[in-house]
Amino acid sequence: MLEDNEEFRKVIYTVCELLKADSEDELLEIINSSEIHFEESGYDNWNGGIILFTININVDVSTFVTLREYIEKIEADLLSRFEFATRHNNDEVITSVRIIPKSQPKICWNKMSGITTKEEIISDIDFIRSTMVSVSTGGQRIQEVNDEYRSRYNTLNIALQKLSIQNPNPYKDLWEWYGKWSADFPHYRERRAFVSEIYNNLIETLNESPDSNKTNVTINLTGWERIARTINEIKSRQNEAKEEEQFQAIGLLCREVIITLSQAVFAKEKHPILDNTAASKTDAKRMIEAYIAVELSGSSNERARKFAKNTLELANELTHKRTATKKDAILCSIATLALINFIGTIEGRI
Repeated sequence: MLEDNEEFRKVIYTVCELLKADSEDELLEIINSSEIHFEESGYDNWNGGIILFTININVDVSTFVTLREYIEKIEADLLSRFEFATRHNNDEVITSVRIIPKSQPKICWNKMSGITTKEEIISDIDFIRSTMVSVSTGGQRIQEVNDEYRSRYNTLNIALQKLSIQNPNPYKDLWEWYGKWSADFPHYRERRAFVSEIYNNLIETLNESPDSNKTNVTINLTGWERIARTINEIKSRQNEAKEEEQFQAIGLLCREVIITLSQAVFAKEKHPILDNTAASKTDAKRMIEAYIAVELSGSSNERARKFAKNTLELANELTHKRTATKKDAILCSIATLALINFIGTIEGRI
């Protein structure tokens, strides 16, 4: 049953509900922020045969570093929940949980300076994928689009070579793709699925890799994993956003990461609110102003407070702006990432 994706998702859901019931917020965060896979690890002939499984939980390296002192206990605690969630399976047993650090490929975008951009590479991939689907599902004719396909495939291939990335698509010509689908994929759904999957890992790598031509976070985010995840989401949404609602969503993410940042550094006993008004848990403006007033003394305080205030107000404005544009979203992202670098530098995360 665990080999069925739907059944496995039910198991994950059950584990999450068990963790919620036990108020195990840290374990729940690990599950929600990780890639989880199961692996058949053995077979026992007892009682008609039992398949043994291992659960692999892939976390980013910075998260793994913060967990490694307690890794065995965390794995044991999670195993007990997985065992309970699958106790109804008589012929399948989860025997172990492994937390594995997931390394992220590094892309040196400086190699592409003046040649192409991340957005242009992703645009070429989108064209190639859509064309492969179209010609193999009764859409465009190969003769009509093959020249452009070959040209953009070649452009993409050169860019990937410069970035030291293996091109996952071996079909440099649509007639080669025809030879593959006509022999191996008799149904349209199979062709669509194959094309969808062929570039998935590459797209993920590109989206998660910061473009050196844009403002980036330069501080150490160890211990600030939620902030790191939101930053990645902002960058991903920024690459994909095309409509006003999507640009507004970027503003909302910027506002949320600023709130998370303020909660991470603000200490009520140490940072008195400047106007003596009690700050709620989401009042990032008052918390950051109070934090800066204490952590930065001297004449620079007022400018620093204005910087933090203006950044938060920019995110708020974009969230509610019905005519938000890509430029608005980029400006909001740049200001937000600059604020994170600003506060992180005060915190000594250089």
